Amino acid sequence: MTPHAISVTEEESLHLRRVEGDLPPTPPETENGDVVEDKLDATDYPLPPPTTLPGVLDIDKKTPDQWVPRDSRLIRLTGVHPFNCEAPLSDLYDEGFLTTPELFYVRNHGAVPECKDEAIPDWEFTVEGLVENPLRLTLRDLLAEYDQITCPVTLVCAGNRRKEQNVVRKTKGFSWGAAGVSTALWTGVVMADLLKKAKPTRKARYVSMEGADKLPNGYYGTSVKLNWVMDPNRGMMLAYKMNGEMLRPDHGKPLRVVIPGQIGGRSVKWLKKIIVTDLPSDNWYHIYDNRVLPTCVSPEESANNPAWWMDERYAIYDLSTNSAIAYPAHEERLCVVDAPESYRVKGYAYGGGGRRVTRVEITLDKGKTWRLAKIDYAEDRYREAGPVQLYGGTLDMSWRESSFCWCFWTLDVPVDELREANDIFVRAMDESMNVQPRDMYWSVLGMMNNPWYRITISRENDHLRFEHPTQPALLLGGWMERVKRAGGNLANGFWGEQIGGEAAVEPPKEVATEIKMTKDGLDRKVTIDELREHDGEAEPWFVVNGEVYDGTAFMGQHPGGAQSIVSAAGLDSSDEFMAIHSETAKAMMADYHIGSLDAQAITALTSSTTAQQPDPSLPPAPTFLDARQWKKTVLRSKTTVSWDTRIFTFALDHPSQTLGLPTGQHLMIRLRDPATRDAAAIVRSYT
Repeated sequence: MTPHAISVTEEESLHLRRVEGDLPPTPPETENGDVVEDKLDATDYPLPPPTTLPGVLDIDKKTPDQWVPRDSRLIRLTGVHPFNCEAPLSDLYDEGFLTTPELFYVRNHGAVPECKDEAIPDWEFTVEGLVENPLRLTLRDLLAEYDQITCPVTLVCAGNRRKEQNVVRKTKGFSWGAAGVSTALWTGVVMADLLKKAKPTRKARYVSMEGADKLPNGYYGTSVKLNWVMDPNRGMMLAYKMNGEMLRPDHGKPLRVVIPGQIGGRSVKWLKKIIVTDLPSDNWYHIYDNRVLPTCVSPEESANNPAWWMDERYAIYDLSTNSAIAYPAHEERLCVVDAPESYRVKGYAYGGGGRRVTRVEITLDKGKTWRLAKIDYAEDRYREAGPVQLYGGTLDMSWRESSFCWCFWTLDVPVDELREANDIFVRAMDESMNVQPRDMYWSVLGMMNNPWYRITISRENDHLRFEHPTQPALLLGGWMERVKRAGGNLANGFWGEQIGGEAAVEPPKEVATEIKMTKDGLDRKVTIDELREHDGEAEPWFVVNGEVYDGTAFMGQHPGGAQSIVSAAGLDSSDEFMAIHSETAKAMMADYHIGSLDAQAITALTSSTTAQQPDPSLPPAPTFLDARQWKKTVLRSKTTVSWDTRIFTFALDHPSQTLGLPTGQHLMIRLRDPATRDAAAIVRSYT
């Protein structure tokens, strides 16, 4: 399925938009009878880093995505299913300006729609609604009848950096770190070309888009303004290639929308419909997602008063200016003995709506003084290349001033100054003077979080240790959690700390509201046998804090799909449920409450979730791990390999026993405070 290349003359390069009635694209240029391939010099502008197609992970084989290849390095943010993930921040940055499909962030609301390779050319979508000439097109038609373009675009999830808000107060969203951002070269068709052919009517104001991903509240859909779509400077397109290869399933195979400069939620994947309307989309996911409600609106208020969600003023479109520090990495240690004179601080920044980032500033004294970082605008090197054929499309950005990609920045800081500093902050500003705010704007969905990005510096003997604010998902770590555990008030305007003896102004103390998750008057006792009879798909029961819930009625409504509930059936899901779910979700639990575990059931379930010693009366087990219970082991040795790497050696039950962990599967390691047996266990997942 090879798209037509386009021969672009100097005159044509000024106007690449096809009008109705044009002939198909001309054949590629030839020399001596041979097709001229993309004439590229790898030093001119970035090309994609090396890529490999990963296999299907064992963790996905019991989910609807059992056929989707994925990289095991990705950090899962919503459990096993649906798949929402980001790369480790250092790995993402190290790949460079362009991100491989393997490490490109993923935001899925449910199961991935499957399109077999042989069905790709016949993938069908429509352009309908307020148009004079409705269209029904296949991907084959898109390739044959329209000009093809290639351009770099950065996509960013609106939830990027949400974990910071969740530490301050739990939002309704899951915990993204600072790697919910990625960049690729996209190949496809300008969306305006299709709409010109469809001819919107005078009443048309919006373009709604709908994907093939069927979810509990219908197919995913959203909308943008029609005049944005028709503006060539906005760069909105339909893409079928990513970094020169067919889209992978998680990224919209075979066809997706790419909306530069706006939140990723507007770039609909697995595109099936384009609907021209006079009003914004009435799709459930357009209304109840991707909004920044006023900070005074609590989770309870947002759940009880739908009017907040209907107000289009709170919908998010353009990205806000943002930046983050990649190096020093989290928990990196810098030896100051015989250290080089300076340390290179590095990170990324991006703007919204096509606005260029014009400055990135670093402070070592909490904003009293700032110094300018050096910015590498890799996107500009594509502009300078002029019209060129790349991956079957014309790369021509020479005429466009819009900036739709992230930029990387660096600053060499004297090590002596780092030794005297307590933290490093970064902030960015765009060409309209939008600058990142000093303080967080908390909102119920936790979106568009963009305060100054701060890492702390601790002195440990001859080393400096650096801490990022948080770690994604349920991973522990970061200065914010440390400060909060110590009783610091993260909303006091001083990052939870006292600065230079200056008394922080304490805000009025919020009375903690205990959320009731049980049903009044219910005194039913559930036995362990009853619980185990409901450990499958038919009627999945699960346990949270000793209370039993029947998830059957909610399977069709769960944002993560039924599999999220089935995976917890018959198990104690207390730690995961309490950590992931919002106050609103917890308040809903009373509707599904069916009873409490009896004493024997609590003992039995505790024994299954408590690390077990081998029974000496039974023959030794050939393998150590058991998928249904925790096993106790002893740490025998710890070897330090480098500042960020340790080798831990654990003892199994007997010398001939194998671990029992198939390739690609994960094991969980749990540790509780041995002195207090604190219920808040530390749990880590390893491949």
